[in-house]
Amino acid sequence: MTMIKPSYPQEFNYYQPILVRYSDIDTLRHVNNIAILEYVETARTGYYKASGIWDGVMTGGFGMVVASAKIDYLVSIQFGDKVRVGIRTGDLGRKSLRFQFQVESEDGSTAFARGEVVMVAYDHSEDHSRPVPEEWRVKLAQFEHNEELLA
Repeated sequence: MTMIKPSYPQEFNYYQPILVRYSDIDTLRHVNNIAILEYVETARTGYYKASGIWDGVMTGGFGMVVASAKIDYLVSIQFGDKVRVGIRTGDLGRKSLRFQFQVESEDGSTAFARGEVVMVAYDHSEDHSRPVPEEWRVKLAQFEHNEELLA
């Protein structure tokens, strides 16, 4: 297996362990690209809860929608591989939140995929985007130990 060094931080403040399911495997006998996107979504929602910006309750929609997802697939994941997803807030805009992630081996030695997801703060009752709540900015800056996220 080729070892590719991560271009994102070696350490993330949040890691989500992932169980590679047999149903994730495609006809090429590796984890399908769609399953990897599901791994990232699982990590992202876990990150929201861990950082305190979401309590896990779906009342009237969560308050964000996906605007963009970019994934670079680096090394195939095989059934039986132990996988985790590291995720962090890379940037906060006025209405957007940019999350960087890396899907990697359990020990962090192999990067399987990496990329970013851009989310837009959204008011579901009014059906339009909204500014990122100040409370989210504060909680994410504290969670990431990064005061630049408050700017």
